[in-house]
Amino acid sequence: MTQTDFLNHAPGVDGEALPNIMPALQLRDYQEHSITELMKRHQSGIRRVILCLPTGAGKTVTFAELTRRTLAGAPHARVLILTDRIELLYQAAATLERAGMQAGILRAGCKSMPDQRVIVAMVETYHRRLEKGWSIPDLHLIIIDEAHKGNFRKVLEFHEHTLMVGATATPLSSSKQAPLNTYFEDIVVGTYILSLIEAGYLALPRYFAVPVQLQAGNGLDGDYNTSELYADFNKPALYKGCVANWYKHALGKKTLIFCVNILHTLRTAQAFAEVHEQVRFVNSDTPEEERKAILQWFALTPDAILVNCGILTTGFDEPTVECIVLNRATRSLPLYLQMCGRGSRTTATKKEFIIIDMGNNIRELGFWHDPRDWKCIFLNSKEANLEVAPVKTCPACESLIALTTAQCPYCGYVFEQASSEVKVSHQEAVTQEIVIDWSYLMQKPWDQMNVTELLMRAQMGNPGTQKQSYKVSWIINCILNHDNPRPMLEEFARLRGYHPRWVDHRLAEHKAKQESLEHGRF
Repeated sequence: MTQTDFLNHAPGVDGEALPNIMPALQLRDYQEHSITELMKRHQSGIRRVILCLPTGAGKTVTFAELTRRTLAGAPHARVLILTDRIELLYQAAATLERAGMQAGILRAGCKSMPDQRVIVAMVETYHRRLEKGWSIPDLHLIIIDEAHKGNFRKVLEFHEHTLMVGATATPLSSSKQAPLNTYFEDIVVGTYILSLIEAGYLALPRYFAVPVQLQAGNGLDGDYNTSELYADFNKPALYKGCVANWYKHALGKKTLIFCVNILHTLRTAQAFAEVHEQVRFVNSDTPEEERKAILQWFALTPDAILVNCGILTTGFDEPTVECIVLNRATRSLPLYLQMCGRGSRTTATKKEFIIIDMGNNIRELGFWHDPRDWKCIFLNSKEANLEVAPVKTCPACESLIALTTAQCPYCGYVFEQASSEVKVSHQEAVTQEIVIDWSYLMQKPWDQMNVTELLMRAQMGNPGTQKQSYKVSWIINCILNHDNPRPMLEEFARLRGYHPRWVDHRLAEHKAKQESLEHGRF
């Protein structure tokens, strides 16, 4: 069957039934619509199309089902899926297997091209094989994951007439000199972040932000110069401020932190380790087996903090992440949206997540969930209007909200009149919003402290003695001796990741102890 024949007889459009050779994946409405639109574009003669779906919308599931329908439409058709990350490669292969398709994996060291009808490969590996004269007979469709990165361009000259789908959450090329509309003819926008939140597919974000002053200039890729950006962030006040804002807004929540570079990652992890036990970091120097172990630890530890730079932006899916800390700045909208998206997955118990912005990203790039006209941006990439609406901070709960908001959606604070964003200097931001002075706890009676204060007081220890910190048992005893200990115990249990029954056990144990004391049996 020629490619023209295949285009004219592609199933799955206009209600034509698919041959029942493989089980179909369960699709959401927008995924089904995306596939239908992609196949219509191909049937109309448009060969290269961008598929735009937000992080968390299920791009892999969507193009896996597109692959299934392609294979079902022609007995000899073959599909190639290209990616640039090993994690994405195995993720794609696993999703294909769920749909009954055994993918051949082209990896370094392969002596021949896999003979399966669907092949998953790293872009660089596949390109090197093409240069050696390798080919895939009957190749009908190429799917490129993370197409905005542009590393696929090197294989285009080998496949001028092959159908292509470039999957991405952000159809903005990493190179301003080579926009995606140079290589792709059209775009299918499946859905938007706000629509997914409203449908319950993505978690609702809550934003906190601290304005900082940046001196870093542009790097070669249009983003900030990395060494200069590190100089901006490598300051004691900013390390303390990052920890303090996390402690204030996200204590006890599983947290993923993005940093500037490896050294910044290490120093940020050290800063958090001073106030929290469950802290790890990963970067490009972390051995693969150690990285796997750390990611498994992160998945299983309720109040874990994981610090990274440039590793967990794509190909990382941990739905239990409750807080994203942007401890860096970026001019890249794709990078910004990917970082925020790592916290957007929902679970049975998680419907919201927190974004703490330490790098002016929201003020420069907008809220993560803002609607963006991706079709316009794709078609007019050089003139794309990416204007950002101004924001303000709620004086009652410190949430970052749109400037035009009349009532804070988080705490109910009512603004008296239309306000303008308060301008503060870098030094004011550090002293007013970053530094939290906990010294007052040295004089405050323990029975008047809340759980957060007890945790911090335990870290402070008893100055002037050998006791540098108090044990967890001290905190528990303080709580148990409050007039109404249950709510505080429940909060403490949540922060520590204890089983819900732990609270009942502790209260029963305390009650028995008190009764024994009253009857003189203890």
